[in-house]
Amino acid sequence: ERDDSVIPAKLAEIERLDPANASQTRRFRFHSGEVHGHQGWIIDGEPFSPETIAARPRLGEVEIWEMRGNTHHPIHVHLAHFQVLSRGGGEPAAHDAGWKDSVNLDGGDEVRVIARFGPYSGKYVFHCHNLEHKDMAMMANFEVV
Repeated sequence: ERDDSVIPAKLAEIERLDPANASQTRRFRFHSGEVHGHQGWIIDGEPFSPETIAARPRLGEVEIWEMRGNTHHPIHVHLAHFQVLSRGGGEPAAHDAGWKDSVNLDGGDEVRVIARFGPYSGKYVFHCHNLEHKDMAMMANFEVV
């Protein structure tokens, strides 16, 4: 058979979220610290607590999250896909293009991401994807209201 197929110049259209539409900016710091009397991994100085809600984005709203780490932390956000706006105060890297559910923080790195929260409300988590870090309390709840 003859093959008449062609690869299109553009495979998909990616909606770019506009930072001007963000309802707010939140900052999260991922680093080592005390967890119940032992050394562990924490977010904003606090170990994971099932009762604590670190953020309450509104359903359908766009927010910017600034994340900084002290060592390598691949941060994974449940529910909300996001786009990387900047890395280290500059342009995102080529591998940052497109929709993400995880982003790598290198030591001392800061990454700004933008997300629209939905399509579901409820309680979700974000955490370091280094399982040892997550298991040692580097996780936090957010609740879409």
